[in-house]
Amino acid sequence: METPLPIHRATPAREAGRTGSAMRRRTTHPGPDRLVRVGPNAFVRAVDWDAAGPRTRYVTRVWARLARLGEPAVASHASAAALHGLSSLYGWPVQVHVTVPKSRYRSSSNGLVLHTRPLSAEDVARDGSLAATSIPRTVIDVALTGNVRAGVVLADSALRLGTPIAALEAGLRSSPGTRGRRVAELVLELADARSGSAAESFARVVFRELGLPEAVLQQEFVVDGRRLFVDFWFPEQGVVVEMDGRAKYSQPRYLGGRSPTDAFVDEKRRQEALLTVPSVRRVVRVEWRDLLAPAPLAHRLRAAGLPCAVRPGPSARLAVA
Repeated sequence: METPLPIHRATPAREAGRTGSAMRRRTTHPGPDRLVRVGPNAFVRAVDWDAAGPRTRYVTRVWARLARLGEPAVASHASAAALHGLSSLYGWPVQVHVTVPKSRYRSSSNGLVLHTRPLSAEDVARDGSLAATSIPRTVIDVALTGNVRAGVVLADSALRLGTPIAALEAGLRSSPGTRGRRVAELVLELADARSGSAAESFARVVFRELGLPEAVLQQEFVVDGRRLFVDFWFPEQGVVVEMDGRAKYSQPRYLGGRSPTDAFVDEKRRQEALLTVPSVRRVVRVEWRDLLAPAPLAHRLRAAGLPCAVRPGPSARLAVA
């Protein structure tokens, strides 16, 4: 599971500077000794917190809360997804999600959301003292909340990490009750390990909402001996759709040691190479923000020759029978 930042707690021995009141005071003082409170009696160094990314910060909050809650509490839903290194459509929340026995149920409060669906031994994964729902159970829990977009992003991520689709299907079959089941079935129907990122997973759902024909994922083209893979290929229309955005030209994981300028030029040359393929008529670039407001996107896709059977409203969603 994902590793948290070093967590510091007040000591019962009342060591100098380690009492609860002393550590809380350090959260308001500027300077290198400043602390950030991440849970009850749980603090991290501000310098570590400021340098950490959103997932690491959230994982730290989860570890801090779970250690305090004790053995019956199991991290679940978004919290388990973060711990397992899965993708999230909406980023990471402030609240920690925990599944507890019904007999231990109390109303959710203070940044804690409690769930009471029963857990089997196979539903729980452990990392030392920390327990979280397994990857299949986590995917099913999120899918059952009724959000197809979030469910597909999470399911695709699980498949990319090596979880077989059969394990997700078995998890749904063993899940009690019927609430949200049709949405979960649709999520598993749409799930595909070939989606290379959360953005590609999100785009697939939006394309389906717009009524586009099914695309070929990660289609390979060979140009002058160079293998080029595209995110979405619509062969009947001769249209390539590529996910784009500032991250591709600014984040180290995409740059591969190149400068942002070099990355931009390489991508431009790559597109020019794709357009030399006789079957490729158009290349359309889509950003994350386009997926959030699909009406203008649908207009662009139609202009490129793709049939969009659905005219979206401001917040179109995939209909579930």
